[in-house]
Amino acid sequence: MNSTNYGVVRIGAFFSKLTEKYREWQNYQCTAYALMESLRLARLSNSILQFIDFQYKWEYPECNIPLTAGTTLEFLNSKVEVVDTIIGTGCSESSDVVTNIGAYYNVPVYLWSVFIGEEDNTDNIIQVSPNYLDFGRSLVEILNTFEWKTFSLIYHSSIHALESCNYFSEAFLSLINGEYQDLNVVLVRQLQKFDNLSFNTLSNNIKKRSRIIILCINDYDILRSLLLNFYDNDMNNPEYVFINVDADMDYYVNSENINIFLDSKIPEDGRNSDALQMAKYMFHLQFSMRGGYSDQHNNFRNLSQDIMKDPPFNCTSECQEYTRGGRYAGYLHDAALVFYLSLAKMMEIYGGNETVSNLARNSSYLTKYSVGKYEGITGEFTINLDYKRVSEFSFSSYTLNGESITTWIYVLCNIIPNITITYDNPKTTIWKTRGGIKPLDEPKCGYQNNLCSKSFIDEHPVVFGFTIFGGFILLCIIIGAVITSIYIKKVEEKKHNELWKVSYLKLEDYNDKTDKSIGSKRSIHSVNQSLHNNSIFDCREGRYKLYIYKEEIVIGCSFKVLYELNTNDIKHLRMLRMLDHENLSKFIGYSIDAPNPMCFYKFCNRGNLKSVFCNERRGIKIDSFFSYCVIMDIINGLQYIHHSPLGVHGYLSSLNCLIDERWQVKITDYGIPFLRQLESYDVEDLIWTSPELIRNEIKDPIPSSDIYSLSIIISEVINQKDAYDKSDIEGGADKVIYLIKKKKIIRPTINPVLDNVPPALILLVKDMWNEDMNERPSIDKIKSLIKEIKPGKSKNLMDHLFLMLENYTTTLEEEINERTKELAEEKKKADLLLSRMLPSQVAEKLKSGQEVVPELFDSVTIFFSDVVAFTTLAGKCTPLQVVNLLNNLYTIIDSIISEHDVYKVETVGDGYLCVSGLPTRNGFLHSKEIANLSLELIKCLNVFKIDYLPNEKIQVRIGINSGPCVAGVVGLAMPRYCLFGDTVNTASRMESNSKPNRIHMSENAHKILVEKIGGFITEPRGEIIIKGKGVMSTYWLIGKVGETPVNSNNSMYNDYKNTNM
Repeated sequence: MNSTNYGVVRIGAFFSKLTEKYREWQNYQCTAYALMESLRLARLSNSILQFIDFQYKWEYPECNIPLTAGTTLEFLNSKVEVVDTIIGTGCSESSDVVTNIGAYYNVPVYLWSVFIGEEDNTDNIIQVSPNYLDFGRSLVEILNTFEWKTFSLIYHSSIHALESCNYFSEAFLSLINGEYQDLNVVLVRQLQKFDNLSFNTLSNNIKKRSRIIILCINDYDILRSLLLNFYDNDMNNPEYVFINVDADMDYYVNSENINIFLDSKIPEDGRNSDALQMAKYMFHLQFSMRGGYSDQHNNFRNLSQDIMKDPPFNCTSECQEYTRGGRYAGYLHDAALVFYLSLAKMMEIYGGNETVSNLARNSSYLTKYSVGKYEGITGEFTINLDYKRVSEFSFSSYTLNGESITTWIYVLCNIIPNITITYDNPKTTIWKTRGGIKPLDEPKCGYQNNLCSKSFIDEHPVVFGFTIFGGFILLCIIIGAVITSIYIKKVEEKKHNELWKVSYLKLEDYNDKTDKSIGSKRSIHSVNQSLHNNSIFDCREGRYKLYIYKEEIVIGCSFKVLYELNTNDIKHLRMLRMLDHENLSKFIGYSIDAPNPMCFYKFCNRGNLKSVFCNERRGIKIDSFFSYCVIMDIINGLQYIHHSPLGVHGYLSSLNCLIDERWQVKITDYGIPFLRQLESYDVEDLIWTSPELIRNEIKDPIPSSDIYSLSIIISEVINQKDAYDKSDIEGGADKVIYLIKKKKIIRPTINPVLDNVPPALILLVKDMWNEDMNERPSIDKIKSLIKEIKPGKSKNLMDHLFLMLENYTTTLEEEINERTKELAEEKKKADLLLSRMLPSQVAEKLKSGQEVVPELFDSVTIFFSDVVAFTTLAGKCTPLQVVNLLNNLYTIIDSIISEHDVYKVETVGDGYLCVSGLPTRNGFLHSKEIANLSLELIKCLNVFKIDYLPNEKIQVRIGINSGPCVAGVVGLAMPRYCLFGDTVNTASRMESNSKPNRIHMSENAHKILVEKIGGFITEPRGEIIIKGKGVMSTYWLIGKVGETPVNSNNSMYNDYKNTNM
């Protein structure tokens, strides 16, 4: 046999053409194309089919049984073109006559869209469509799964829906009466009347008999009206289960853009929300088309018109009104696909011995080779040994908007139904809308609430009344006692809370005038002196501030967090208020009505320990006796904390060890851990923090953490300089903390300033900062050891200090004058630096303490530039050369900016951002200023030379955009004048999409420059795709009218000259 042409196979098919009710389902004009599309798909996977000439013969018996019988006989008895295989019919009414005649002639018949029953009387039938008996079996399997034995069946079919619900209901009821007699259908109704009265009667009958309602109504308006009647009859609750059976067998929910819960009439009835409430308690049962090519189902239906106009159908004008394939076209596709692939299998085996025509019409062989798995338009399916499709059905719930479904169960019907459950926890999935409870088919107390015994209330109402009255009196007494107890407790609690509560409104900012008015025992001189020291008030961004509270000076500590106190926090504050020790700065209280959470401590007017011991210009000489007295004060205060309910300080440093007017050390800034944990600390504040806290090895501070902090403070006292002074380690606090995080053992160098420091003290300090927190001595042990080595025990500290202060006063005036002069110089430097960082008017507002409100500018022009191939250039230079290159480049740009009304915003690496039109508005001149800046920059770069790269040229990309913009100051630690808005983003996109030494303009910038200003040469770039913006029309800025380029190598001018001259 010639392998290039195996012969001809003739296929016969039956269609409806004129019957209106089949129009959208299976008419010839919208389904026949599936024969050709399935052949194309089959040939892709089986090349042998390329050599078979398939010829098609079809007729239109319109589902008429006699006409179908005659047509079948003509197909099989034709003397010229005998049909080898029949694919059809699509009509349930006439399917028997076709299959029986086919069986007589041993011709295979592939059925599609025949759902009524199981064709089991002949062996020549391959049934590719599902059937209603399997559909019914799947529903029974689901009912049994949930133990729903009693239910109602309500159904109605319209002619246009091919009476599918009638067929389904007949098949389902036949199963109940035959195979599944343990199920009880208590109510069966085929809807005949659709008025509200009839629906009310139906609803009442259902409520008296069942809670599981099976609905098969393919007229969506009638179905919605019935659901609304259920809603009105209080059936919209978790007790009821509604199962909506989709008997159409067509496709997924909403495939035709129909939402059964929304009113399709105009005007709407306004009850969509009521209908959607019913969706919460309704399930959806349908034929499943998952797998295979089902995701291409809609695309497949859109191919109808294009294929029908080609051979063999050549249907043009007649098929023109059918723009989409029929709902059952997929079944015809899959029936033909099974035939083509089965024939290909036989050709592989018998192709050399039998003609292809004989193989195609031999049902005995062809049906056997049809058994197997297939991937079709109606999903992935299997033809079993009975030559029938193994159908799968899905049980789903509706989404809240009714647009789609979520499938919970699949039932595969292959003789015995096999169920697959997709959910894990039914309470949070399938029963989620029912409070996680599976509904029963019969309420516990019966449908009429008559199966439960009467309650005590119903049987003895009088006794119950007296019992309730007596209970009420007793309850009132109990409530009164509880209220009285709560009231007393509240009064006591209020008293305790008054101790720690500080009203922010009662605070006064401290100044010299207020200090005089309160008649303080402290001298104003001493207080002012403490403020001029390097105290805890310096470099903390305004965290600490002095106030007058109840005629006393207090230190206010502000936390920049948002926090609401809880019960444990209030108990903690009460405890802090009760702490009292001569070496503790008294906790005054906590303010809950301040802008930020604030706590207050008693003020000590001589500053902190760091300002006394680590200040080279302190003006007094510190000897060993004073040093040891200070150390003992700190130890005594810390010992009290460790033995108090507080237990630990956690943030001890020389900054929060204050010195009062009697030169006694008082520890402050303790407690409030719930706020301190929320704040971040500067690296400088971590110098005294233990390694285990820095490395996050422990979450909260412990007493041994305070011992480490104490050791660092003692080293500062002994050395009389900062811990980790520059002479100890290069890199300062940043380097120290970095090394500690890397688990490097690094400690301050102990170089005592005084000669008579005992070695035992130095050894003790080293034990205290041991890397192992468990090896550090306790505070009690430290105190006992310090007492043994403390010199001068009989000497009075105050007498000693008076002698020291006499020397201190002689140098105080000179120090004040010198510091005043330094302050003036620093102010000049700060003003100069601020004017370079921010616009002058903004800087003045910040200096005067005024709020800088973000300002909207209606029209500005923004300039972005970027050095082309900067990374490549940088790779050829040393880091220092890269810095010099950028400095020289930015110096050029800065000099050009100084000649224009342009404000430099920032530089980031090789990127440069500037703007015109803000902070000073200039009408539309901003466009001109930026354009001139850009052109001059390009000119300057043409002559810009890199000394160490003489062969390299600097090229930049420039982007310009005009539009509105918001400008304002951002940040507190390092305030920046920043720009915000889409105009900024678009300007950046103009730069990133520009080309070397080209000026890329947006359409807005071009419009202002050309229409409002004029005198510039531009060139349309055309439409380009801008990331985040879509397609935009942009322009190149070439130059200015009448100007000659600096040299002939000017790329922009040459481009313009070549295209316009």
